[in-house]
Order: sequence, then structure tokens, then C-alpha cells
Amino acid sequence: DRVTGITGDPEEIARVIAAWHVYAAKVPTDDGDYTMDHTASVFLLGRDGALKGTIAYGENPDTAIAKLRRLAG
Repeated sequence: DRVTGITGDPEEIARVIAAWHVYAAKVPTDDGDYTMDHTASVFLLGRDGALKGTIAYGENPDTAIAKLRRLAG
């Protein structure tokens, strides 16, 4: 219950993507389906909703855990 994913109306999501400078693009596949190319960082937010840091895709686990501990502390 302490992790929140973001979902909603596509127009609202587009505003969030722009405001947070996130990259997201629908990529068509040969079979008519699609995949999503997107920012793979985890955004760390404080209780006040302010950005406190990020955890990058593939970041050293010890560094990521240290960031989470600081945020939770």
C-alpha cells in the first residue's frame, strides 16, 4: 500500500508524462500489436509529493537500497 502506480485517462497521463519529463512511446509490432518504450526509472517521492530522487534501471542494488532507506527514514 506504500507504492502507487499511475493510471487514468490518456489525456491526464499525457499531462503527467510531460510534467515529469518522462519518455513514453507506443511502438507498433509487425503483428499489428504494440509495445511501449518508456523511462524505466523509479521516481522516489516524499510524503509531500516532492521528488526526492530516482532509482535507475540496472542501478547498483546497494545504492538503490540506500536511497530507499533514506526516503523511509
